[in-house]
Amino acid sequence: MIQRVQTLYLLGSFILIGIMFFFPLAQLTDPSGQNYEFLYRGIPAIAEGAPAVFMAYPVAILLTVIALISLITIFLYKKRMLQIRLTIFNMVCMLGAMGLIYFSINSQTKELNAIADYSIINAFPLVALILSYLALRSIGKDEAMIRSMDRIR
Repeated sequence: MIQRVQTLYLLGSFILIGIMFFFPLAQLTDPSGQNYEFLYRGIPAIAEGAPAVFMAYPVAILLTVIALISLITIFLYKKRMLQIRLTIFNMVCMLGAMGLIYFSINSQTKELNAIADYSIINAFPLVALILSYLALRSIGKDEAMIRSMDRIR
């Protein structure tokens, strides 16, 4: 049901991933003093009309998929096995997102010869991963309880 504890965990996971769309993931500073903000979609253009410095479409797509799966999983409370599978897939995607974000920021740091100042926002996929794991455990407990009730009948 929607009022279960796993719903709160999945909603927390969705909110944390959703926040990543609105704040920069890192601040890059090159030796000349130029600052770049690394957003979920990459490093946008510095001047208006100029091309973007770096576009990180895989990061944007992966974060969107994670947010959508978290939201969809909340409403699949009647199909617990599907909910478990989607939560596991989402956890794998979160691990991939953490690695991809680190790789993207690191590659741009080397390309621009800059120093990266990571934001606390980069820890959100890890916290969302922990919340998804807690939701997975709660969904598993619900499924075990339902199966034990079926055995009694």
